[in-house]
Amino acid sequence: MAFKKSLVVAATMAVAAFGAALEGFQDCASTEPSAELLAAAEEMAAQEATVDKINTRADGDVDVIVPTYLHVIASSESKGYLSTEDVIATIDGMNSDFKGLGFQFDVQNATHTINSTWAANQDPMVMKRQLRKGDYKTLNMYFVPTFPTTGGCPFPLNVTADSIEFWRDGCTLLSSTHNKNHITTHEVGHWLGLLHTFEGNCDKNNDYVADTPAMQMNYHTCNKTIDTCPDMPGNDPVNNFMSYGDCIREFTPGQVTRMKSMYQKFRA
Repeated sequence: MAFKKSLVVAATMAVAAFGAALEGFQDCASTEPSAELLAAAEEMAAQEATVDKINTRADGDVDVIVPTYLHVIASSESKGYLSTEDVIATIDGMNSDFKGLGFQFDVQNATHTINSTWAANQDPMVMKRQLRKGDYKTLNMYFVPTFPTTGGCPFPLNVTADSIEFWRDGCTLLSSTHNKNHITTHEVGHWLGLLHTFEGNCDKNNDYVADTPAMQMNYHTCNKTIDTCPDMPGNDPVNNFMSYGDCIREFTPGQVTRMKSMYQKFRA
């Protein structure tokens, strides 16, 4: 906590960029959801269907404080390099998105590594084995200058210590998009077990969350009246953090409940 407080002034100045950027998503690089995750999502959906009302936050609930380690990778101090203030601002922006929803991300440390191989997105597992900190409920974020998409996070699984799934865990973000359009929030939504809102397109299961309308994959639209699954309830959730586009800004109550359930099942 002291680490973060020492940077609060600089981070406050930088965080304004988080919400101001206008560039949208490329595809994110999150892995395909496993059969284990989909089974858990289906089970949770059935349980949630028996509850009269999903509450985003019950009286007396406290935030889950997620220990967070930030790793900046670059080929030099001038190429692809992000300052500590830059990456702290990214987490501050994400914490703003999650405010009141049961999660906050507490930066324990931010490190910088000059390594041209890792900066070129080569040997990522070697990188993670050397840099990763904490246990499975700890979020590690790797900022790299070369990555095929804007970012990606593996979905949670039941893992064992020192398994390849344990070491693979953690989010990789393209350095140039670190403060753009809530990309970090979207990716960490996957880390907490959420699927894309367009998962399965117009399939009846969609993302297994009852209050997110089904949609086809849609890029860069802010049109709230668009309905790409007209035979299913609701217009496309173009403002949802788990969609793609320039207007994402919200989770649904059902998604908040799902993230809490997934965290408790797989990470707590």
